[in-house]
Amino acid sequence: MPQALRAQSLLALATLVLSACATTSPRVSSSDVEVLEKVLRARSARYLIAQSLRLEAVGARLLRALPDAGPDQRVPYLGLVVDDATETLADALGVGKREGVVVLGVVPGGPAERGGIEAGDYLERIGPLTISTAQDLAALDELEVNRPIPVLIRRGELMVAALLEPEYLPWNVAFKIVRDDVVNAYSAPAAVTLTTGMLRFLRSDDELAVVVTHELAHITRNHAVPKLGLAVPTIVLSVIAAIVVPGSQRLVSTVVEKVVANVIRGALTKVDWDMEREADVVGFVYLHAAGYDPAVAIALWERFAVELHTGRSYAFISDHPPSSERLIRLQRLLEALRAGVPPQSILVGDLNELPPP
Repeated sequence: MPQALRAQSLLALATLVLSACATTSPRVSSSDVEVLEKVLRARSARYLIAQSLRLEAVGARLLRALPDAGPDQRVPYLGLVVDDATETLADALGVGKREGVVVLGVVPGGPAERGGIEAGDYLERIGPLTISTAQDLAALDELEVNRPIPVLIRRGELMVAALLEPEYLPWNVAFKIVRDDVVNAYSAPAAVTLTTGMLRFLRSDDELAVVVTHELAHITRNHAVPKLGLAVPTIVLSVIAAIVVPGSQRLVSTVVEKVVANVIRGALTKVDWDMEREADVVGFVYLHAAGYDPAVAIALWERFAVELHTGRSYAFISDHPPSSERLIRLQRLLEALRAGVPPQSILVGDLNELPPP
């Protein structure tokens, strides 16, 4: 076949294939797509800002109700939600983009709101601290403050001075959100983190408080330490097994490592379950102390069991005891509170001594 005829045949075939494609009119230009993408990014940022403020407000209310952790935990609390400025955040807040730290919002009734700080303000100084990045605010924890804190902000093109009366919360805990569709929440020694999936699952601030108090109980009861104490032997014994049975007998070594890991995992499961049980009880009392209805906890954990279909049965290796056990225990706690049992007695008493449901 001549080269020219071959080219014409290929062109005709391509035209035939393309003509069979689905109709794509009206045409959408790349510039239109870019404009809408920018709008959607700003809306997404506004959603996360609103969720961060919601979490911070509930978290602060709960922290105020906690028992005092001691003087070393008392740090100035200003009720600010901030982040390093980006074009997307500036668009979401409706302010001009500039370098620095922008205020995403202020906790209702908190020191920043009372001092006149607004969303969209850029932080310049807090007390003696120059604020260039959001990380600079961590230095607030080291300040000895016994009087109002002067704050300098940039609002538009104006420099505005404010005076904030700091609040001192019993515990120094940060509240964070991560983008993840999995319904989950977890804690570290000084932070409670919720996924966006969890926030979508929770229907109210009361339900949010249930989850946060559970994680706060893990922190106040120092649950990270025993888990770490049992995790270390797993690593050490596995290393020893690899040294004792090296090389050609690696298969034996692997079996030894797995046996060791399962034994430790079984011990960790016992520790996990006991800590989860304690977090349920302590968190329940914290929820009541902060003025939330503890009955919400029972309804929420039941919805977890029904809608997420997790943790409904006993298993040797599982982070949490079954939901049925949790629901029975929480129902007994609710009955105890309604019967007039003091919350402090619930914290230090034997569950078996509580009145039956």
